[in-house]
Amino acid sequence: GRVRIMRLAEYESIRAHLLSLPCARYPDMDALKAAHPGVSLDTLVSICAQESSRRIKAHHGRHARAISDHARRYLAGEDIFDVAHDADFPPCQLMRLLVEHVLGVGHKAAGALIRDPRGRVPTHPPPESPAGAHHADDLAAGAALCERIRFDVERCVAWDHVASPAVDASRHSAGREYEDLLEEKLNALGVPFVSEGSLRAEGHAKTPDVKLELPIAVRGRVVNWIDSKASFCDPIVHYERGAEQFQGYVDRFGPGMVVYWLGVVDEIAEESELRGDVLVVDDFPDESEVTKLKLTPRV
Repeated sequence: GRVRIMRLAEYESIRAHLLSLPCARYPDMDALKAAHPGVSLDTLVSICAQESSRRIKAHHGRHARAISDHARRYLAGEDIFDVAHDADFPPCQLMRLLVEHVLGVGHKAAGALIRDPRGRVPTHPPPESPAGAHHADDLAAGAALCERIRFDVERCVAWDHVASPAVDASRHSAGREYEDLLEEKLNALGVPFVSEGSLRAEGHAKTPDVKLELPIAVRGRVVNWIDSKASFCDPIVHYERGAEQFQGYVDRFGPGMVVYWLGVVDEIAEESELRGDVLVVDDFPDESEVTKLKLTPRV
């Protein structure tokens, strides 16, 4: 099968390569796969997505503060891809910041506009916005700018492979597919469970993907709940984001298990085998590793 428990050194090597590239550039996956033949393409894509997401978050504030400079270049007629290239920021992210600033709209409205530019970009810039002020005496130029914004949003969405709505949608879709796979595996084993949707309906806020109605033992470890992650588990994902989330589940439901379907760094998997209340695995355990609790009828 695929090698999904990855040595920390190999993960660090992949990460170093990704960090050496411009933020807005999608890596050459064929070359990366050739350099790491034991790693699946899905896993490499997941590592790449996580790294680019971190870099975008880290640089977002700097670009938000410099947005008037970026806007000045854009309003002067420079192409959005040239501005994004010089800023080393994904075009969709920069376009969103530009739309907020130039049209004077809020963060949520800008997000809706990026998803539906034909329906959401106004025909003329609002008079009080920077774009409106820039073209205060020329209605035709204001209308042309709005048409340009519409066209540029569509270009960014089509060409940005790092941070476009299509990328977000595909991640969400993959997450749902792996949750379905988890439920299929449990049904095949005959293990009864309550889904996240049902737990939320009962009033629980943050919940794992499934809560088992009866605990199971996996490799001798008690498992009361299982969370499904359509991603690769690196140290940052696990210790900075996951650990706190999973501890909340442990406090409420007892020990559990997390499946990172696209792989795990070896040190995290090994440490979880030895200690703690959260077993971290890279696939659903084989039937031979699962012990079901049998309910015996009372006599």
